[in-house]
Amino acid sequence: MSQKTVNNIVLAVKIGLYILPVLSLIVAGNFFANIFMPGVGDLFFPFIAGKNFFFRIVVEILFGLWATAAIFDKKYRPHTSPIFWAVLATVGVLTLSTIFGENPYRSFWSNYERMEGLVAHLHLLAYFIILISVFKNETDWRRFFYSSIAVSFIITAYSYLQFMGKLEIHQSSDRLDATLGNATYLAIFLIFNICLAVYYLLKERRIWARSLLIFALVMEVPIVFLTATRGAILGLIGSAVLFSILMALLEGSRRSKILAGGIISVVLTLLGIFFALRNTDFINKNYVLKRFSDISLKEQTVKSRFTIWGMAFEGFKEHPIFGWGPENFNLVFNKYYKPQLWPQEPWFDRAHNVIFDWLIHGGILGLLAYLGAFILGLYTLWKKQSDKLAKAVFTALFAAYFFHNFFVFDNLTSYFMFFAVLGFIHFLGNIQPVNRSGAETFFAKYIAVIFIFLAVIFSLYFVNIKPLLAGQALLNTLKDIAVSAQNVDVVLGNFDKVFRYNTFGSGEAREQLSSYASNALAFNISNELKIKVLQKAISEMERQVAENPKDTRSHLFLSALYLKGGRTDDAFKALDKAQELSPKKQQIFFLQADALIGKGDNNKAFEILKKAYELDSTYGEATKNLALGAVLNNQSDYAEEVLMKTFGRAVIADQNLLTAYARVGNFKKVKDIWLLFIKNDPQNAQYRVNLAATYMQLGERQNAIKELQKAIEINPQFKAQGEQFIEEIKAGRNP
Repeated sequence: MSQKTVNNIVLAVKIGLYILPVLSLIVAGNFFANIFMPGVGDLFFPFIAGKNFFFRIVVEILFGLWATAAIFDKKYRPHTSPIFWAVLATVGVLTLSTIFGENPYRSFWSNYERMEGLVAHLHLLAYFIILISVFKNETDWRRFFYSSIAVSFIITAYSYLQFMGKLEIHQSSDRLDATLGNATYLAIFLIFNICLAVYYLLKERRIWARSLLIFALVMEVPIVFLTATRGAILGLIGSAVLFSILMALLEGSRRSKILAGGIISVVLTLLGIFFALRNTDFINKNYVLKRFSDISLKEQTVKSRFTIWGMAFEGFKEHPIFGWGPENFNLVFNKYYKPQLWPQEPWFDRAHNVIFDWLIHGGILGLLAYLGAFILGLYTLWKKQSDKLAKAVFTALFAAYFFHNFFVFDNLTSYFMFFAVLGFIHFLGNIQPVNRSGAETFFAKYIAVIFIFLAVIFSLYFVNIKPLLAGQALLNTLKDIAVSAQNVDVVLGNFDKVFRYNTFGSGEAREQLSSYASNALAFNISNELKIKVLQKAISEMERQVAENPKDTRSHLFLSALYLKGGRTDDAFKALDKAQELSPKKQQIFFLQADALIGKGDNNKAFEILKKAYELDSTYGEATKNLALGAVLNNQSDYAEEVLMKTFGRAVIADQNLLTAYARVGNFKKVKDIWLLFIKNDPQNAQYRVNLAATYMQLGERQNAIKELQKAIEINPQFKAQGEQFIEEIKAGRNP
């Protein structure tokens, strides 16, 4: 291969790398996705999956091109450095953790929601190697980072449109998230680009470029604050202070010292003003400032973080060397679940702390390798080159990034920026490539190229195209369900299309099928079709349990399906296994009790509900369920006692409790509950009709007539039927 051809290949790789930052703009189904991934359409978790598939596909293609150039020209082969070995060690440890972990399949593939796992880290390693191999000068890196800054500015513009109400905020009602779909992801992405903009602003000599960088900084910093991401905001403030101090120490000039003093003074002044006004309406009516004023050890989010970190530490002690494997924190969360976490979401797959996440995913070796990338990056920055500005900027950036990650976790966009910065520091270290001796034959080079491109084609199909097609097929299935859910044969055929792809998307499809089967039992279809869809769902969920025997969630889905199908004994076995895997998860106790009540064993159900209640008596749902169990066991006084302790009243508006009182014939309590429902929603005509029926059970026929008359006033369409009921009651009959 001629040198000109090699150079053209390298140029193509560089252009691909310059384009790669647009991944942060991609949301499956949006404008950028249609340009770069035509035909893909929507995806599950569009803010995650679209970006990851784009990144993986581009990196695989660029890797094939780079490898070809490196085979024919040694100067494009990566040279080693401490950073290089740290990155390689991190992926190496994760590989071993995947092999020896609790669920190697999940550790390798992850799922649509996260799109990480070992496969993601292998792509990040390839991306890092390509960067350090083809970017040989300052111009290459500047173009790449300018591309990233340009993308960040587009995202900033999108954020301002969200702030002005012109575009929808996806994650919440007020925390900006742009095309990242998550406020924390947006915050750390912007912090990386803000630091890069500062670096090039102080190096740039072209007036127009400096002006654009200043404009980008002025626009982007406020967006970080509008994400209301406390860790990122504090990290940004701290990094600004650290940067100014480092510049003052490194330069030693009077100007830098004045600047450092000014920044520190401004920060301290603003903090003083904030604490002075923290209890005022000005603070409490601002959603960003309010989040900071609410920070305390008693705040629910803070308390839950400490609890989850403690659970993670228990899990680490069980597998200290290589951890549980990537993407397996869900197993730790379930096994060491603490009942006081009931106010949080029921299924956590991250510890929300970079230290504990790495301890679980890769054990102590994984954490040391990950921290090694930081440490050796700083070592290279401070020991191997003389760029004072780079030392100050990237040290401050690392501090902000690590502080932010102490409360959340990484994602593709933050990893993408982190690996790019590591690659740049590797370049700044001025490490010379080693002398590579040995002659490869012309034939061997072409054999290697053929092998590489076959591997790329294989990876493109099995790593990307198949999961993409499976995800698209699943979305099409759900769209069909929304349009014609009762067309069971068509729906099941669509689910089979997803399963035939045999990808990591099958797990998501099985859960969706389980939900569909549960709903199908209420459809106006034949019993034969109901049995068909239920059996299909059970069969698929049994496969899910077989593939993920330690996943509590799968056992719970299966137990619910067994109960729907009347297979009570099988349901109890699945629930027992779920409880073995997660001994203190109240949800499992509730399902066990529900199954026992269905079986008629109210006494045993009551004992189980009492255990769930005693795990944390502040849990309202546990209190309601215990009261229900007490009512079914004719212990109404005890039910009122526990309700009073938790809710401050002996009767609450709860449909399940109402049904329980009706079941034991205590219609006086049924009446009291309907009166509470009506108090909360006085214009609900159906509540009035139900109360009238209750009055009939109590023999209060005149009160029943009054409620029916009120129902007619609220809903005139009920008039004919309501008057008929009233005539029946006046005639002494029960309508």
